[in-house]
Amino acid sequence: MKTCIDPLVQAITNSAALPLLVTGSGGSLTAAHLTASLHQRYTGRIAKAVTPLEIVSLTLNFKDMTILFLSASGKNADIIGAFQRVVVREPRCLVVMCSRKESPLSRLAETYRYVDPIDFSLPAGKDGFLATNSLLAFSVILCRAYAQVFPTGYALPEILGTLVHPTLTKEQFSADLHRLCLPLWERETIVVLYGPAGHAAAVDLESKFTEAALGSIQMADYRNFAHGRHHWLAKRGAKTAVLALVTDDDRDIADKTLRLIPADIPVARIDIPQRGIHASLTALVTALYIVGLAGEARGIDPGRPGVPLFGRRIYNLRAFEVSPAFSHALPSHEAMAIERKTETEIDALVARGECDFWRDAYRSFCQRLQTASFRAVVFDYDGTLCAPHERYTGISNAVVSQLVRLLEAGLLVGIATGRGSSVRRDLRCRIGQTWWSRVVIGYYNGADNGLLGDDSHPDSAEGTCDALGPIAEAFRANIRLAHLAACTYRRMQITVDPKPGTSETVVWDVVQQIVHSWNLPGVTVVRSSHSIDVLAPGVSKRTLVGHVRELAGAAETTAILCIGDRGRWPGNDFALLQEPYSLSADEISPDPNTCWNLAPPGYRGVQATLDYLQSLKLDSSLSRVAIRISDSKGEG
Repeated sequence: MKTCIDPLVQAITNSAALPLLVTGSGGSLTAAHLTASLHQRYTGRIAKAVTPLEIVSLTLNFKDMTILFLSASGKNADIIGAFQRVVVREPRCLVVMCSRKESPLSRLAETYRYVDPIDFSLPAGKDGFLATNSLLAFSVILCRAYAQVFPTGYALPEILGTLVHPTLTKEQFSADLHRLCLPLWERETIVVLYGPAGHAAAVDLESKFTEAALGSIQMADYRNFAHGRHHWLAKRGAKTAVLALVTDDDRDIADKTLRLIPADIPVARIDIPQRGIHASLTALVTALYIVGLAGEARGIDPGRPGVPLFGRRIYNLRAFEVSPAFSHALPSHEAMAIERKTETEIDALVARGECDFWRDAYRSFCQRLQTASFRAVVFDYDGTLCAPHERYTGISNAVVSQLVRLLEAGLLVGIATGRGSSVRRDLRCRIGQTWWSRVVIGYYNGADNGLLGDDSHPDSAEGTCDALGPIAEAFRANIRLAHLAACTYRRMQITVDPKPGTSETVVWDVVQQIVHSWNLPGVTVVRSSHSIDVLAPGVSKRTLVGHVRELAGAAETTAILCIGDRGRWPGNDFALLQEPYSLSADEISPDPNTCWNLAPPGYRGVQATLDYLQSLKLDSSLSRVAIRISDSKGEG
């Protein structure tokens, strides 16, 4: 039975437009190198494999990156410690993949709802010392997932042996490999030469030869070998052999290089008549066979080499328990909010002389929040009240409970959404009819506002208004857009949904080009967590705030709390979160006066919203609400 890869396929789809860092240790680092290669090959984005120590030491801004953690057991201290450091830096996508169900790492990941934990059970059973089973499982599953998101017409075969030795039996393949590699075991050092498709295999050979003490490995691609590394053969050739991984992607340069190796140097040439993903996977499996042959020749079982006491002690060190030192003395909640707002570390702000300005802005905003009394709360829907996995099932009971709590205190609740009647149906199923007259929905990004109990909203008439008519025709006529996305045409809004596996950035660029070429006054384009919306002049989620204020009979100066998740332009909550009392559950604008993210570190989306709602202090006698700001981690 095939392992279900749907969650991984979705995670890769979400990450297609982003650079990728893949973290792993030991055999998982090999899988990380393979994943980086897959990501670069299929998405055209930069990707890099890093160790846990590397990733916690990086000073990169993770906000627009994907981070993938790979761990066989999900329990080693390094991978858990690195995850704890990275999760609070809130990369755009954070994925954890374990080959063990309910691992400590997976359970930790589940406490942060923006993280995608993906775990599975190994069909071949428990790993040994070198974690070979999990490495193979990771490699095959990742190759399957990338091939599904970015179909090329060359699917992996059902059986791994069909890929690795299609014309030979397993015994014949093993015998041929044994014959080719036999000269290697007479030498102390093996130089492994490879092209891009063989990189992960070369990494794994070096890793396993070192971990099992099978011998010394030097690895270099064919051209890096040309830049001085060949000198090792000139000085130590008598103790050195060459193992060359040759695929169809690098056959020409391999042939030219190997012809120039001195005749007295043993060369084991492993021909892999394949390209790309197939060559990478075949090379990796072949490398595992070579490790087994080396173990037989050296009299060492690679799966049970024996671990010395000092090695166990080194392995079990808690390397990341001590928090990094900072030169500043800001409270952690204040530092986190300012770093989110500026996308700059506090130490850098101090060095540039900007820290005091942002501290004053933060404190001023918090003081206004804590002293204001709100008569209503206006929310974005998708990404703020409704998590991505709830899009077709509706908001959670935890969110419903908090909304009812506001309504029971006498407040009005506004909900702004890019969607139409589906939101009305979902909310009616979860909020009692008693409260329908106190819930206002701004459909189609505020183009059509009505009470939850009003069946006349939204207007579902087909066809676009005059202002959007030319753009609608241009969209329908654009062949490229038809390949990239599906469009839905409403009176005051055109919604563009990128197709699975399509880069949202590419779709965004196409939409922007079409819209701006018409230069229509007042037409705007915004992005949500799942779509791109083209809005008619005057359409804005901010109009819902005015509608809610009018229903509440409140003065123009009356405070209304606004909560959304896409507060940075061109996010579809940008206008909503320009209101003076606005909190973001994710992205924020650079405006120092509003649109701050005050959620606990690592909280995003619905989890951040729940933390905000749980911090609200309600006074039902006055039908007012005030927000409490603390440094404690919420229970969202």
